[in-house]
Amino acid sequence: MEIYYCNQIKRKTGVTAAWSQAPGYAPQLAVSLAPNAVGFYTEEGRPWDPNKEALVVNVRSTECAKMAWHPLLPLLAIGWKDGAISFWNVEERRLEEDSKTHRRPITHMMWSANGERLITTDENGKLAMWKTDRHLRPLHVNSYEEAPGNTISVATMGPASVNEATGTTSCVVFYGVNVQDTTVLKWANDQGQQGVMEEMPECATDLIYYAAKDQLLVVGVSCTLYLLGRVDQGSPWYPVTEMRFSSGTGDTALKLQVCWAAEHTLATASGRDSVVRMYNFETEDNYVLQVESAEGTPSQSPIVCLKSDLRYGMLAAGTADGRVSVFDHHAHGVHDHVGHAAELSKSWDAQPAFLVEGPPRLMQWGPNSRLMCVVCEDPKNTYGPTAVSVCRKTLLHQCYRDGYVVIQSGVDQVLVEQLDSAHGRPPEKLTLGLQLQGLDISNGSLLVYGDKTACVFEVSASGTLNQASSFETPSRAMAISNDSIFRAADNIIEVCNTTGVVKQSVPVPNAVGGPVMLNCNGDYLAAITEDHKVHVFKVAGREAKPHMGPGLLFKNPADSAALKVDMLRVNSSGNMVAVLCSSKERSREPCLYVLCFENNETLTYDFSKDDRVPQTIAWDLIENKVLGVQTLSVQRNEDLLADDQVANEVALVFVSPEHGVLMQEYQSIDAAGAKSFIAIQAPHLILNKSSQRQAQGPCAIKVPMQGFAGMQDGDDDVKSALLDFSYFLATNNMDEAFRSIKSIKKPAVWENMAHLCIKNKRLDVAEHCLGNMEHVRGAQAVREAKSIDDLDARVATVAVHLGMMDDARKLYAASERYDLLCRLYQACGQWDRALEVAEKHDRIHLKTIHYTHAQFLEKTGDFEGAKMAYTKSGCGPVEITRMLFQAGRFTDLEQYIASQGDNKQLTTWWGRYCESHGDVKQALDCYHRAKDVLSIVRVHCYTRNFEEAEEQVAAAGADPAAAFHLARQYEAQNRIAEAIQYYTKAKRYSHGVRLAKAYELDEELMNLALKSTPSVMINAAEYLDEKGAHEKAATLYMKGGKLSKAVDMCFAAQLFDVLGQIADDLSAGGDPVLYMRCAEFFMSNGHYDKAVKMTVAAGRHTQALELAVQHEVPIDDEMAEAMTPPKGSMPDPDRNTVLQQIAKVAKRQGAWQLAAKKFTQAGEKIKAMKALLRSGDREKIVFFTGVSRNKEVYLMAANYLQTLDWHTNPDIMKNIITFYTKAGAMDSLALFYESCAQIEVDEFRNYEQALQALNEALKYLKKSNSEEAQLKATQIQSQIEIMESFVAAKSMIISQPQQALQMCEQLLLSIVDDSQSGVRVGDVFAIMVEYWYQQENAVEAYKLLEQMRARGVDVAPYVDGRMVEDIHAMVGMPMPTEVAGAPDSPQFGAAQAAQEGYVDDEEEIEEEV
Repeated sequence: MEIYYCNQIKRKTGVTAAWSQAPGYAPQLAVSLAPNAVGFYTEEGRPWDPNKEALVVNVRSTECAKMAWHPLLPLLAIGWKDGAISFWNVEERRLEEDSKTHRRPITHMMWSANGERLITTDENGKLAMWKTDRHLRPLHVNSYEEAPGNTISVATMGPASVNEATGTTSCVVFYGVNVQDTTVLKWANDQGQQGVMEEMPECATDLIYYAAKDQLLVVGVSCTLYLLGRVDQGSPWYPVTEMRFSSGTGDTALKLQVCWAAEHTLATASGRDSVVRMYNFETEDNYVLQVESAEGTPSQSPIVCLKSDLRYGMLAAGTADGRVSVFDHHAHGVHDHVGHAAELSKSWDAQPAFLVEGPPRLMQWGPNSRLMCVVCEDPKNTYGPTAVSVCRKTLLHQCYRDGYVVIQSGVDQVLVEQLDSAHGRPPEKLTLGLQLQGLDISNGSLLVYGDKTACVFEVSASGTLNQASSFETPSRAMAISNDSIFRAADNIIEVCNTTGVVKQSVPVPNAVGGPVMLNCNGDYLAAITEDHKVHVFKVAGREAKPHMGPGLLFKNPADSAALKVDMLRVNSSGNMVAVLCSSKERSREPCLYVLCFENNETLTYDFSKDDRVPQTIAWDLIENKVLGVQTLSVQRNEDLLADDQVANEVALVFVSPEHGVLMQEYQSIDAAGAKSFIAIQAPHLILNKSSQRQAQGPCAIKVPMQGFAGMQDGDDDVKSALLDFSYFLATNNMDEAFRSIKSIKKPAVWENMAHLCIKNKRLDVAEHCLGNMEHVRGAQAVREAKSIDDLDARVATVAVHLGMMDDARKLYAASERYDLLCRLYQACGQWDRALEVAEKHDRIHLKTIHYTHAQFLEKTGDFEGAKMAYTKSGCGPVEITRMLFQAGRFTDLEQYIASQGDNKQLTTWWGRYCESHGDVKQALDCYHRAKDVLSIVRVHCYTRNFEEAEEQVAAAGADPAAAFHLARQYEAQNRIAEAIQYYTKAKRYSHGVRLAKAYELDEELMNLALKSTPSVMINAAEYLDEKGAHEKAATLYMKGGKLSKAVDMCFAAQLFDVLGQIADDLSAGGDPVLYMRCAEFFMSNGHYDKAVKMTVAAGRHTQALELAVQHEVPIDDEMAEAMTPPKGSMPDPDRNTVLQQIAKVAKRQGAWQLAAKKFTQAGEKIKAMKALLRSGDREKIVFFTGVSRNKEVYLMAANYLQTLDWHTNPDIMKNIITFYTKAGAMDSLALFYESCAQIEVDEFRNYEQALQALNEALKYLKKSNSEEAQLKATQIQSQIEIMESFVAAKSMIISQPQQALQMCEQLLLSIVDDSQSGVRVGDVFAIMVEYWYQQENAVEAYKLLEQMRARGVDVAPYVDGRMVEDIHAMVGMPMPTEVAGAPDSPQFGAAQAAQEGYVDDEEEIEEEV
C-alpha cells in the first residue's frame, strides 16, 4: 500500500502552482509567491535553489495569475495580473517577457499537446496565440478580440487541423464568450481564422473536448451538460444530446466540478454531494465512487475539487474538510461485469486519503503518479490565506520482528499486532502527533519518527501501547535493536538509548554525504551513504562494531548517478544487502540489486522479463539466503488473470555469492485477501491483510509458502530439508538435493517436492517424487509428456495432474500452446476463459470449443445457452434441430425453424415432418417457404390436384425433378401426351422415347430422340427403319454415331440431303474408305465441292487439290488448312510442293492472302510478298515485311509503299525509310528523300523542309558506293547550295533587304532550269515582288512582274492575284488577261507530315538496322 505525504511550502503563496511535465528532467514545482514572485521546489518541498527561493520576481510588483509548463521542455509560461507573459528557461535561468499583447489579468493559459503553441486569454476577452523561437523566447503569433463587455469564460485545446490544399497543420482552440446571459462557442486557429460554433442557452462553466469522438462537452450554470458533435472537421457543429446533473441549482450549481476520469468516462461532483458521480458515454453506464472519512465511514463533507491524470488512471477528490481521496483505475478489473454499476465502481481502487491545510482550490498531478500539489485555503492563516502542499506518494511503512507486526495505516497512524498470540487480541491502534517518516520494532519496543521528533512505545503484556519516551531528532533514518536506537548523522551513526541520549558514535569511513538509510535484522545493522556505499555493523554486543564493508553498490558511475535507493534490507547473517531503486524515468526500477560482501559483487535480477516491477523486499528472519520480493504486474495478461484487479505476487528467490539470484517461484497474495507483503519466516509469509484504519480483526496474517503447503506445522527438520532441496534444485546440484531428502518418508512431503520440481521445470526429479508418492497418473503423464517438444508445455501437462492449475495455465501461455490452455479451461469448466483465449490466440479451434460448450450446456439442460453456442459453432441448424427434437420441445423447434426462414434445408425437413403426421397444409406452407417445388408437386399429386401441380411446374421454370414426378403420375394414369410433355420438360427423353415407341407416336419420337443420348437415338433409328422411315432413321443413325449405317441407308434410298448433312459434319480421322465412298457418290452426282471435302477428310490431299483445280472448286481457309499435310507426315520437299500447289490455286482464284500464307509456309517469302502486294493490304504488308527480314522483301515493300499517298501519311513515310534502310538501298532512299524535297517545293513552297530532305538524300548518297550515286551527290550538293542561298535571302528580306535582293538577283542569273537547280525562278521573283510591294514601290514590283513574264514564268502560281492587281493599278497599267488569282499557300500539309517521317528518325532507323 502507498500513501501521499504532504509538505507545506513555508511561504506566503499565491493562487496557483504547477508541476513540470517534461520527460527526462527532474520534477520541479512552480509556486506563485506573494506578492510578486514565483518559486521553484523539489519533490520533497525544499527550495530548488537553497540560496534563492524566489527565482522569478516581477519588477512591476504584480501577482502571478496563471502558469503552464511546456509539455516537452523545461520551460515555464507565466501569466501576470497586469497582462504580461513571461517565459522562464529553467536550464539557463533566463526570463523573457512580453507585456504588450495583454493589458488585463490573464485568465487562461495552456500549451498544445506538442508544445508548438501557447494559448492565453485575459479579462478583456482577448485570446492570443504564441510560439517560441530557438532561444525559447515568446513570439506572438496572432490575437482575437471580443466586443467590449464580453469575456472569455471557458477555453480548451482542440485537435490539430490539417489544410488539405497546403498540407500545413494548424493549432485549434475552442472557447466560450459570455454575452449577457448566454455563451457563444467559437473556434480559432493560429492561421488567423475564426468562426462561431454554437450559441448556448446559458452561460458555460466548463468546456471539455471529447477527443475519442471529436465532440465537445459544455457544462452550463444550471448543471446541464450539452454534447455537441460534427460529421468531420470543417463541417458545422450540432447538438447531440443534453443531460441534467442532480447537483442542485443556484449557488450550489456554481460549485460543480467536472473532469475526464477514464476513456469515455466523465467524473462530476458538486458542493452538496460527498460522492463522485461517473458516467460512461460509450456504454451509458453510471455509478458513484464513495469518499471515506478519517474513521473509514462514508464522508459527509462535500467535494469541492476534482482532478484526474489519464496517463496513470488516477482521480483525486478534495473535500471541504481538507481531505484528499485518491482512486486508482484498472481498466480491465471487472471485464466480466461490464454494465453493472455496482461492479463498475470496483474498477477504482481507493487509496488512503491524506490531509491538507484546508479546502482544496486547485490540484495538479506531477510528471508521474507519485507527485501532485494542492493549493488550498488555510483557515489558520499560517503564512497567508492560501497554502500550497507538495504531495509525494511513498510506500506505507511496515515491519515484523520478534513476533510483532507494525503497519502504518495513515499519515499519522499505525497498527500493532502480536502474531501467534494465545489471547487473540485485536491489533492496537496508535495515533501519532506527527507525520510519520519511518518505524521499527524490536523486543516489544516500537520506534516511530517524523521530520523532527522520535517516539518510543512499549508493548505491555496485555498488548497495550505505552509511550516510553519522546525526543527531538533531526535524523531522517533510524532503527532500533533491543534497547539501542540507531540514527544517521553526518558521516556517523549515533547509538542512543530509548530516551535519545547518545551513548556511542560509530564512524562511517570513506563516505560522502553520510548515511541516508538504515535497516536492522537480528544482530546486524546495514547503512547506505549518499554515494551508495554500504556498511554492515554487528550490534549484538554492548557496542556496535563494523562487520562488513564498505562495499560499493554500483560499480558503474552512470548507474550511481542515475539511480536513487528507495529500500535497504540486510540478511540475517549480515553478508548480503538487497536494495530497490528508482530513477527520474521510473518510480521503481525493475531490477533487484544484492550486494554480496564475500566476493564484493553486486548481483542483479531484472523483473521486467517477467513483466513485473518489485515493490518491497524482505529477507527471511532465519535463513540467510532466502529473499522475498513483492512484485506488481506491469501489463495485465488477460489469459492468465481472472477477476483480479492487480496481480500482486511475492517472488521467492535464493541468493548466494556463487550462483547469484535464483528465481524459485511466484506466490499470489491476492488470493489470501492480502494487500502487501511484510516479511518472510519460512515456512510462512507475513502479509498485510487490509488497509483498514480501525482495529477490527487482524491486520496481518501468516500464509504458508507454496512449497510448504500442508507442512507449515511440521517439525523443523522437515522444513530445513525442504528448503535445502529447493535450493539445491535451483542450483542444479542434484546429488545434494537427493541427499537432503533421503530420510523423508511422508507422501505429503514428496508431493510438495514434486510441486517444487514443477516450479523449477525439473521433470526428471518430479518423476522420482511422483514415484515415491505412488502417483500413478502423474508418473504416466511425465512419460507421455516427453513427446511434447516445448519444455513449458511438458511441465504444464504434469502440473495439471498435480492440481497446479495456475502454474499450468501460465506455462501453457508462456509456451504459446493456447490449444492446450483452452483444453485445460474446458476441463475446469471455465468456458468463458477458454473462449476468450481461443478468440485471441487459437481461432482455428474457436468453433470446436463453441460446439463442445454447447454439448456441455445441452447436457446440463441449458437449452438457450446451448442454442447460442451451437449457432456460434456454425452447426446451429443441424444441432439445434436435433437437440430440440430429441428433447420433445416441438413448440420451440417450430419457432426456431420459423426464425431460420432462409434455411431451405431445415424448412423442408420440418415440412416433411408435418407431412408424415398428416398436416398437409403446414407441410405445403413449409415447402413454399423453402421453394421446394418437387415436394409441392408431390403433395398436390397425392391430393389429386394435378392442375395446381402443373401450375407449380410452370411457375418453377426449370425444375426437372418436379416435372419428372408429374410425368410419372400422368403415365400411371395413362395420360400419355401429358406424360411425354413433362418427360420432355424434365429432360428425361429416354422415358419419352419409350412411351412414343409404345404408342407409335413417330413425330414425338423423332423430336425426343434427337434430344436424347446416342444409344437412345440408335434404338429409335432401328424402330423407324423397320417402319420404313428411312430418312429419319438415317438422320438418327448419323446423330447417334453410326455413320456407315447412315451412309449405306442414304446410298440405298438416294437421300442426298441427309448425306449432305453427313458430309458437313464429317471430320478428318474417320474411316477413309467411308469418306471416299461419299466422295465418289458426290462426284457421280455433280456435287464437286462436297466431293473435295470428303477427299480431304479421307487424307488424300493431292487428289483433293486436283479435283479442286479440275472442277474449279473455290478453296477457303478452312479447306486449305485441311489440305495442308501435317508436319512430319511426309518429307519436307514434298510437303512444300503441296503447299506451293495450294498457294498457286489460291492465287489463281484471287485469294491473295491465302496464297501468301501458303507460300510463307512453303518458305517462299518472295512469292508470298508478291501475293500480298496483289492484295493491297498495307498493314499486313508492313507486318509481313517486318517479320521476314529479307532484303528483297524490304525493297518490294518500300517500292510498293511509294505508290501510296505517303506524303500525307507519316506512318507510310516512316515505313518506307525503315525498309530502304534495312535493305541497305541507299540510292533508293536518297531518291525518296529527293522526291520529298521536290514535293515540298512544288506543292507547299516549303524550302526549309525541302532543304532538310536534300541533306538527308545527300547523306545516304555518300553511303553508297555506286558511280551514279557520286554523280547524283554532286548534283544534289549544287541544289543544296542554291537552296541554302534562297532560304537565307528569304529570311533576310526583312532585316537586310539590300543584301537579300542582291542574293536573289544572283540566283536569277545562276538558275537556268528549275528542275536542275531545286529552286523555282518564280519563287525568287515572288519574294522580291512581295518586298517592293510592302515598301509601296510599285514601279520596282511591276518591273519584276514584267521580267517574270519575259522569262516565260506564269505569275499566278507565285504571286497573290490581289497583289498583282494593286501593283498594276498603282502604276496605271492594265491587267493582262492571263493573270488570275493564285491560290493561297497552304499552312500545313504534306511538308509537316513528311518532316515527321524523316527529321528525327535517323537514330531509330539505325538502331533497327
